Amino acid sequence: KHFYEPGASVSESTDWKSKINAVIVRTKPLNITLLAGIPSWLVCFADILRNTSGTTDVSSHLQQIWPNLDCVVHGGAPLAPFAEELRRLLGPNVNFHEVYPASEAFIAAQDIEARGGLRLMAAAGVFYEFVPIDEFDEARPANVGNKAIPLEDVRVGVDYALLITTPGGLCRYSLGDVVRFVSTEPPRVQWMGRAAQQMTAFGERVIEKDVADALVTLCQRNSWTIVNFHVAPLSANPYLGSGRGRHEWWVELRPGTVITPTGPQMAVELDLELRRTNPSYDLRRTAHGLEAPVVRLVMPGLFETWMHRQGTWDGQYKVSRCRNDRVVADQLAAIAQFAKD
Repeated sequence: KHFYEPGASVSESTDWKSKINAVIVRTKPLNITLLAGIPSWLVCFADILRNTSGTTDVSSHLQQIWPNLDCVVHGGAPLAPFAEELRRLLGPNVNFHEVYPASEAFIAAQDIEARGGLRLMAAAGVFYEFVPIDEFDEARPANVGNKAIPLEDVRVGVDYALLITTPGGLCRYSLGDVVRFVSTEPPRVQWMGRAAQQMTAFGERVIEKDVADALVTLCQRNSWTIVNFHVAPLSANPYLGSGRGRHEWWVELRPGTVITPTGPQMAVELDLELRRTNPSYDLRRTAHGLEAPVVRLVMPGLFETWMHRQGTWDGQYKVSRCRNDRVVADQLAAIAQFAKD
């Protein structure tokens, strides 16, 4: 009887905030046992639902509303930046299960502990090929064919651009994703980010997962909670007193948990973490033109304001974590409430 939930009027609404509220009204009295979605939007949904329950207790969670809530299926973006916040909002006994879906095909799903990667759906009608990311040029798809390798030839620990051929008619289609194999028998992958979301402006070769993991490690160490973030290149500028480039981090933390750090404090720790985990970044920092990063700690709500202005504040959109240009960073700067360097 709930097959067509939450109903056409809610599903077809273009006002995302109204849609969330309508879903909450419909589902709050029901016996909900499973939630599914993108991690950042699950946080948004859970936070709004808690607030509608009339509690000011920061320890309250959704299992107090839905006692039988057992599982959260997540995908579409890394869980790590939102994991601690989701556990706090959902409840202590909720299980997390990761999937790797795309509009074009269902790629992989968790079948063991999360750290073991996701099992590639290699026997479900989709043919997979892989191009080492060092040889992948998304702007020149005609040159991809002679560099593509089949599943049986992939190696653990190498980053690949993922190509699929499907029964629906796609042939050597690039999803724009980067994956890394953690095992080949059976094939299990980690999603490393989008091929377009890499930092190579200064030859550093930093991918989306690198910046996300560095920030997550830092926040876990200091008990900070991430709301959103973005990293962009900041080219040589005489006003910075430097003739070389650097990374510019835009970070929004959730207020009210612990003493808020300063931007310079975070910059030092992020720099050390990336140097520890990414040899290419460390090499560039040592001798090849990459200055220490700068961190912009922004006021609460900046990223939401930016998404509203871009027309991307709904569950289909995600904030770009890093780019080789300053499109997003300059848009954030235009609405930021502090003086630039």
